Amino acid sequence: MTFWHIALNDLKLVFKDKMFFIWLLVFPLLFTTIFGLAFPESSSKIQKVTLNVIDNDESFLSKALIEELKTERYSVKILKAESDKKIRTLIIPENFSQSIFEGKKVELILERESESNIEASQAAYSNAIKAIIKILTKIVTAAPENAKELEAKYDQHTMARLITLKSELAGKIRVIPAGFNHMVPASAVMFILFTVLMYGGINLLEERRLGQLERIYLSPASFSSIIGGKWASRFFLGMLQITILFIAGKIIFKTYLGSSIFALFLVSFFFCATISSMSVLLGSIIKKEEILIIINILFANLMAALGGCWMPMEIFPAGIKKVSYIFPTGWAMDAFHKLIFFGYDLKAVFFNILILFLFSLVFLILAIKFFKLRKV
Repeated sequence: MTFWHIALNDLKLVFKDKMFFIWLLVFPLLFTTIFGLAFPESSSKIQKVTLNVIDNDESFLSKALIEELKTERYSVKILKAESDKKIRTLIIPENFSQSIFEGKKVELILERESESNIEASQAAYSNAIKAIIKILTKIVTAAPENAKELEAKYDQHTMARLITLKSELAGKIRVIPAGFNHMVPASAVMFILFTVLMYGGINLLEERRLGQLERIYLSPASFSSIIGGKWASRFFLGMLQITILFIAGKIIFKTYLGSSIFALFLVSFFFCATISSMSVLLGSIIKKEEILIIINILFANLMAALGGCWMPMEIFPAGIKKVSYIFPTGWAMDAFHKLIFFGYDLKAVFFNILILFLFSLVFLILAIKFFKLRKV
């Protein structure tokens, strides 16, 4: 009995379990659908916010203020009467222009309905302040002697730009880390923990309890073939699940998989290798099935939560984000985010792949050390 025969036999036994297919595909897709819809992606397009304005002055300065309020973010709508007020409304008082020229105090009123978006209203307030500062700066630099001269000079007067602010993205962001683009890789990572750790560990315990491992060793199969076959069956199980989920995500949820499918494959490969080694290790050091089930559930949920499967790592506090790198799930999700959300290539995730390789190697060495053929 060779390495490949052992691996294929393990896979056949797993595929005979009908519940396995529910864990393989049904539960991950259901989980992805629910949380993908619950936390949708933010649109990359600028969202227009309506700012209503009641102009009680109808002077050239009030009209200039309205023009300054118009930006890519704001759609300004002129209302005729205060009875038409809705959502958020800026009220320009009478004698607005004359009071400003005479240096008198002028009160602009920004009203909002209680159910309106608070952040949008705060931004509207800031936008109004910016518009007022622009107008006052223009008046001061024009230095008019009277209101009529100001009106004549205002439109022709331009201000030189003294400061230029240039902002650039730290990375080539493609989509905001949320929605289905986050949940497809997150579900794949999380459910590989459940299927590979659970099925792999229990299968190993059962074979040892029934004396099957010892009987296999008495056949022409070597110790290394047994270890290799057990590891390979769990690895193929993980790769099958992650491949199916990525393909299903692409077809069903239109998931963006990044610009480097090869890099995505390598991250998946070494993550599955790591979890396969962990499965063999846990199946080797734990002697009771009920304890193995409890430890697998607790450990899988802990790694999923702190590894960025439940929510994007980008919103973690700095301390928690550092903790996430203790687990292979943290390195895998970080790599998936770099490839899927930020458009990076293989070079950017090479260190992640190296760490996952080291995880898999360490766990495999420990699994070999503690692997036992008979029940003790």
